[in-house]
Amino acid sequence: MKTILVPTDLSVLANNALRVAVDLARDYESEILLVHYQPLSVARANNAEGSLAMLSYLDEQEDNDKAELQKIAENPAYHDVRIRPITSKDAGSLYETMTERGADRAGAPERRPDLIVLGTHGTSGWDELLFGSNAERIVRHAHCPVLVVKEACTSFAPKNPVAAINVDDDLKENWPVYPFNANGKSLKQFFYVRTPNDVLVPEGVQEWMQESAQKQGLTDYEFHIRQARTVESGILNYAHERNADLIVVYTHGHTGLRHFLQGSTAEDILNHAPVPVLILRISDQPSHS
Repeated sequence: MKTILVPTDLSVLANNALRVAVDLARDYESEILLVHYQPLSVARANNAEGSLAMLSYLDEQEDNDKAELQKIAENPAYHDVRIRPITSKDAGSLYETMTERGADRAGAPERRPDLIVLGTHGTSGWDELLFGSNAERIVRHAHCPVLVVKEACTSFAPKNPVAAINVDDDLKENWPVYPFNANGKSLKQFFYVRTPNDVLVPEGVQEWMQESAQKQGLTDYEFHIRQARTVESGILNYAHERNADLIVVYTHGHTGLRHFLQGSTAEDILNHAPVPVLILRISDQPSHS
């Protein structure tokens, strides 16, 4: 994990996400790209004097934001981690930076990030996320794992992660690698939520998991099938009962979040989960080089 990208709006939430990213950067000797989007545009003024005043204000705001971003990057508490501040005025290039690749100070293309860490309130819908509706787009389209965090934590080192799986042949063939093994705690707990309308029988689900585990070389693991009224409630209840400190889910990215991560279900999990949520893309596995 060479590059961790942290979008920031210079808020407390974003700083919480940055602290998590710093913990991970220390474990994996990663570089952090601290990306700030300035959602300001030049409003049309009725006269030249008004236009000049607006331009002056925007330039002053940009200078202030850059200074604040640099101050965060140079925080003495992060002295042992390389943090590169990046500012962007263009939402399109910002979205591309966060979902496709990194960018240097001049905007030149670099490698894709290996992980994106997002901050969220998580209680009032997607509008409360760091970048509003853009956060959902990042989660759905990112070509790397996305870690969604809410509360500040003294250190991020999940010791009891649980993973919600779906009976999906793509997942069986392209099982994403769990990226947080540096603390010696691997992902060993898997579960499937079966709802009243589920057409799959438990025996078939068990067989699918056994075949998948054998294909991936998983031997020391647990697997449970949990009955629930909805998939999202089953995921949240299971994580609570197991005292999980991280919920792992899988996504197909552009093709939608199937079964348990589709439409409002994704929002419910990310908004109501009291612990961080790690979203792993099935088609693109994270880099460990």
